[in-house]
Amino acid sequence: MNRENASFLIGGMFFGFLVGFCIGYYVYHEAPGLKPSSASMQAPINPSDPSGTGGSGASPTGAPSGGEQGQASVETMQKVQQEIAALRQAIEANPKDAKALGRLGDLYYDAGMFDKARDYYTQSLEYDPKNPNISTDLGICFQRLRQPDEALRQFRHSLSIDPTHWQSWLNICIVSLFDKNDLKTAEEAFTKVKELNPTFEGLPQIQQALDQAKAGRK
Repeated sequence: MNRENASFLIGGMFFGFLVGFCIGYYVYHEAPGLKPSSASMQAPINPSDPSGTGGSGASPTGAPSGGEQGQASVETMQKVQQEIAALRQAIEANPKDAKALGRLGDLYYDAGMFDKARDYYTQSLEYDPKNPNISTDLGICFQRLRQPDEALRQFRHSLSIDPTHWQSWLNICIVSLFDKNDLKTAEEAFTKVKELNPTFEGLPQIQQALDQAKAGRK
């Protein structure tokens, strides 16, 4: 699943993020010195009781009830389990199926099992070593496993495959800034992101985080 957008905003505050190609959601850190606004932490207002003092508690029109949401979750889990079973069968038939191995990595990543995701991404790369997308997802796994140096090395490896892989440059920027406190490298990587993808909608938020980090050092 390609990810072109990766901003995560709470109450107007910027949260760092990593961009993967195959994983199902973003990795994010709170930027140094930034906190969610108190308004963003409030419970949602029930449309049938805007005052928040009580009311029917009915779901908004068109919104699924709790039971419907639970049923949807069960169905989603069943589909994931079925997909995992099918992928395992594919790998059993062909242990070098890089696509199936990579997809298993995606599913384990989405489940928060980053060590297993790392292992499957590593195996996928063994059979498809020139795939910068899987390489980048592996780097994100390293970051989630609190191995930022390994993450940066993996992102650099992605760039050795494809120097125009803007997602890897972006991830280098984010990990350098938030995990390594390396503003110089973060700014250099961000310059490459702007060159390679000038329409990326997350550019203003990243620039804001870099500016605030720079101001904090004065």
